[in-house]
Amino acid sequence: MDKYSIKDLKKFDILSDIPNDQLQYFKSSVYWRTYKKGQFLFIEDDPRERIYFLLKGFVKLTRSNQKGKMTYCDYIKSYTTFPCRGLFTDSTYHYSAEAVTDLELFYMPTKVFEEQIKKNRSTLIKIVTSLSDILKTHENRVQQIANAQERVHQTLTYLIADLGVSKGNEIKIECPITTTELAYLSGTSRETVSQVLKQLKKDGILSCKNKMWTIHKPVFFYEMAG
Repeated sequence: MDKYSIKDLKKFDILSDIPNDQLQYFKSSVYWRTYKKGQFLFIEDDPRERIYFLLKGFVKLTRSNQKGKMTYCDYIKSYTTFPCRGLFTDSTYHYSAEAVTDLELFYMPTKVFEEQIKKNRSTLIKIVTSLSDILKTHENRVQQIANAQERVHQTLTYLIADLGVSKGNEIKIECPITTTELAYLSGTSRETVSQVLKQLKKDGILSCKNKMWTIHKPVFFYEMAG
């Protein structure tokens, strides 16, 4: 990883408390790579050989059933470490990881990562806390809301919180998300999502260009989140 330094590893929250001498050992096992949009980093049930540290871009995590129907979908943004699920226990990946934009990242062998984080209590606490937060978010997402329109609004609220970047008075979601994916995340139909988005655009609350979203009135979603 000659292009980068220990300071770059420190930018990842999960590694920020690890002493420099230990990170120096990490550095010798870290590899820098780029991926093009549409490439897969790994496929569900592949051997769980690598831990990834995303520097630039967005990754989509998906899982499907035997009929090919998607049963799980989530997005990874820059300066996120993944996958943390299955550390110390699992031998394969639970989902597939696809580049939804061009990517730049580090990766290291899973065994190296696991052996080193065992030595750092604060890092283990961060991992547990992160997994707890992810679980809480997904539990909230699957709460039953009778009104389909509200489910779409709720999903957009979560995407803003997870992926949104403030640009002045607006928020931009630069991760390409299709109407079909938004329908899956909302647990509703594509037609319903299209109707809701049409109204939000008409009201000047958001706009979309090339599957990327600009939230012109974030307060609409902040009030919904309470």
